[in-house]
Amino acid sequence: MIQVAQYLTEQLIRWGVKRIYGVAGDGIFAWLDEIAKQSDIQYIACKHESAAAMMASAEAKLTGIPAVCTATMGPGFVNLLNGLADAHTDRVPVIAITGQVETYKLGGAYKQFLSQEDMIRPISFYSTTIAHPDAIQSVLHKAFVTAMQQKGVTHLAICKDVFTQTTSEAVLAALPRIPQAIYPDRMEIELASEQIAKAQKPLVLLGIGARKSADLCLKLAEQLGAGVLLSLGAKGTVDESHPLVIGGWGEGGSETALHALAEADLLLILGASWFPRAFLPKKLSVIQVDHQPGSIHAHPYLQSVTAELDDVLPIWMRRLQSHRQDGAWQEQIKRWHEGFGEETEQAVIQQASEQVKPQTLMHTLGGVVHEDAIIVLDTGEHTIWFNRAFRGKRQTPLFSGKWRTMGFGLPAAVAAKLTYPEKQVVCVAGDGGFQMNLAELMTAAQLQLPIVILVVNNGTLGLEEVKMSQAGLIPFGVKLCNPDFQQLANACGVSSKVVKEVQALEPVLREALAADQLTLVDIHCTSPTLTERKKQISFQAQA
Repeated sequence: MIQVAQYLTEQLIRWGVKRIYGVAGDGIFAWLDEIAKQSDIQYIACKHESAAAMMASAEAKLTGIPAVCTATMGPGFVNLLNGLADAHTDRVPVIAITGQVETYKLGGAYKQFLSQEDMIRPISFYSTTIAHPDAIQSVLHKAFVTAMQQKGVTHLAICKDVFTQTTSEAVLAALPRIPQAIYPDRMEIELASEQIAKAQKPLVLLGIGARKSADLCLKLAEQLGAGVLLSLGAKGTVDESHPLVIGGWGEGGSETALHALAEADLLLILGASWFPRAFLPKKLSVIQVDHQPGSIHAHPYLQSVTAELDDVLPIWMRRLQSHRQDGAWQEQIKRWHEGFGEETEQAVIQQASEQVKPQTLMHTLGGVVHEDAIIVLDTGEHTIWFNRAFRGKRQTPLFSGKWRTMGFGLPAAVAAKLTYPEKQVVCVAGDGGFQMNLAELMTAAQLQLPIVILVVNNGTLGLEEVKMSQAGLIPFGVKLCNPDFQQLANACGVSSKVVKEVQALEPVLREALAADQLTLVDIHCTSPTLTERKKQISFQAQA
């Protein structure tokens, strides 16, 4: 017989949980006491529950393995929801374990009571309240298995008095294996192969789901002579110096990619659930391969193949061995690749004494960061410029994909460095997003994590300012009154640097990256303009 708090801790250790991200509160005191008595699981004491959930989400995105966060009842639980929504929409396994009022208070008008199951239902695959100690084994097992199988959020609320009650349930040795394989339909594969064989002007779009099969994806593109487009999540899957790469697609994409889409006769989508339809020519044929049927897009000219890429691509490559590439198309792709490079070079031309443009920052960062670094992006205008101007090699971008919450960058960078301490971790955050979870700078400082934080300081919520202007509105509520970020960092015991002119950018970045210590770089950037986005809009209209 052991207390539920002890059982919970021992079971998580047995299942290989390395970290728990959370904020203390009286609803989980008994569990925190047990966590403090062991050394197998590291407890990350965050400043805000939303950041704790974002850290768990970021860890799960990087590893694919369930990550755990915790909070107390009432406001602690509610604060978790934003970070859990990020995990839910980006389909990664996160288990939230929260406190709840004592069993005799359930359903009553008591302090900090609310129905947690009702609130979390839209962003979770499983949620329940534990009101009896002997339920802990079965529901904890179900929460982990469901999170792994569904690739999403599950939640357990444990009543405050249950934590200290005893259970006779045994700690389980292991979780069941979750089979990931999907048996492909050979007819689907063959029909798609026939359509690919007829294409003379093919393009390939790689998404985040292509990361593990990047080599095969590139070999297929080379075999077909297809131009390669990269989503934000796919940056780093293919070195962007490769002659087939012609940029990204959508708001953060390249002009060359839009020209290519206008002339292509087939778009092959591999592992990308993201689909900026407004930028797609209306009658362009599309073949999409994805292992999740729910990620297949609804489009009248789309042929789907529900399968793992590793099961499909070798078959296609054998079937298409005799495929003849169109010489004129190859020459055009070569010109587009060159144009893609020139497009970036033109965008970053600046005088040494000028204030840094965000595209210059991103392009310069690509030249100095480690080739296998993790680049953590907060949400904002700088994310678009990263997609356009950063030239990836083997880096891994980490960001809030479909939820797109501001404030994700700093918490995610903490989790990234904890998960992969041997990798260089760089956080790029706008001044607005950075301030949303600014308190987590002290979390990083307490943990002594050698992260480099780049603050894009332009005094505005740039994306919102531009979009309001585009809509013919007067930008309102977007201007920021920023603190002195350097002094703020120093107050937290964090090394800091300031960049106000282009000539200082590269040397300061190199120094910060080489220092191997937590460093904040306050980069004074130009305010957003409509010019570049108007170019995108004009090409969107053509598409």
